[in-house]
Amino acid sequence: MHVAIIGGGLAGPCLAHGLQRAGFQVTLHERDPEPAKGQGYRIHIAAEGNRALHDCLPEHLHRLVLATAGTPGPGVTIFASDLTVLNRFVVNDPAAELTPDSGISVDRLTLRTILLAELEKVTRFGSEFTGFEVLPSDRVRARFADGAVQEADLLVAADGSMSRVRRQLLPYARVVDVGMRLIFGKTPLTSDVAAITPAESLDGFSTVVGSGGRFMPLAGHRFRRDPREAAAELRSGLEFTDTRDYVMWVLGTPDDVSALDGAGLRDAARERVTDWDPRLGEIIRRADPATVRTASMRTSEPVKPWPSGPVTLVGDAIHCMVPAGIGAAVALRDAALLTRRLADARDRGLPLVEAVHAYEAEMLQYGFEAVAAAAKQAGLTTA
Repeated sequence: MHVAIIGGGLAGPCLAHGLQRAGFQVTLHERDPEPAKGQGYRIHIAAEGNRALHDCLPEHLHRLVLATAGTPGPGVTIFASDLTVLNRFVVNDPAAELTPDSGISVDRLTLRTILLAELEKVTRFGSEFTGFEVLPSDRVRARFADGAVQEADLLVAADGSMSRVRRQLLPYARVVDVGMRLIFGKTPLTSDVAAITPAESLDGFSTVVGSGGRFMPLAGHRFRRDPREAAAELRSGLEFTDTRDYVMWVLGTPDDVSALDGAGLRDAARERVTDWDPRLGEIIRRADPATVRTASMRTSEPVKPWPSGPVTLVGDAIHCMVPAGIGAAVALRDAALLTRRLADARDRGLPLVEAVHAYEAEMLQYGFEAVAAAAKQAGLTTA
């Protein structure tokens, strides 16, 4: 069986590895001409996502994921804008050994580099999906902007919240802009920056809550091991472009800043926290403008089951959610679950559509439960 995957973010490559391990033929299509080099921030992956990585990746690559994860902190801290501690939750033991069932924090770019490793022969960069058609044979034909076509037994959308596959397959499925812009940035964790960053933010995850709907997640990312050293020890041959420790910050603002470049976004973020503790503005000022990006804050509305066929979806392509440290793990869980359902159907001699239906029934349940949980955590009244 041949599976075509649209989207080379996190869930797409994870699924490609899982399917290859299970003995399926796979092609991964990524519209960007090459892997992104300047993007990627600290993200949380709950235990279910780490377990999915373990189940899909070759064992040595999963060991590299754990080796290059962030140094774990014990808790989550909520600050007022003057950095008064409003609440603090202890969530894990930082001294505990990392296992496949541990929650982890990772640098997104480092994780994506690992996920794309050993997929060179099946990955097509610069392959922009434009549409599909289901053939009389119940196979599917995918079309691409450069005129290329590919036939497959199954087409899987892993192309994010603005998925072109979803818009064709489920045109009624709604993705909602909640009216907030997010400005993401990375500030190198020098000794000077460490001195002005709250200790709770360096030793765990934190969020600053301000007036007017503004908020600012803030967290240090210290690699447990230098990715280059860990890769050399595991003889993976991987190259990493930036292995510096850093402070990740994300400013949520109701203002539209989408037209600004990196330096403009950095300045706009700093301007919007001038009434907060001045250390926060200084952390923003020291950010590398090449790492500063903006995105809309989106969520999705629940979708009822549809007639299953040779096209399905994983991750944000079906159940995108507001940032709450939940989405990455759920997307990776999708990849592992779909792999298991396809392998089980093949081994039992069942039709492909039964595997897809079993996957979708389970995924829709936990996926939209996660959407609701993320919305509640973000203080949204609807999801």
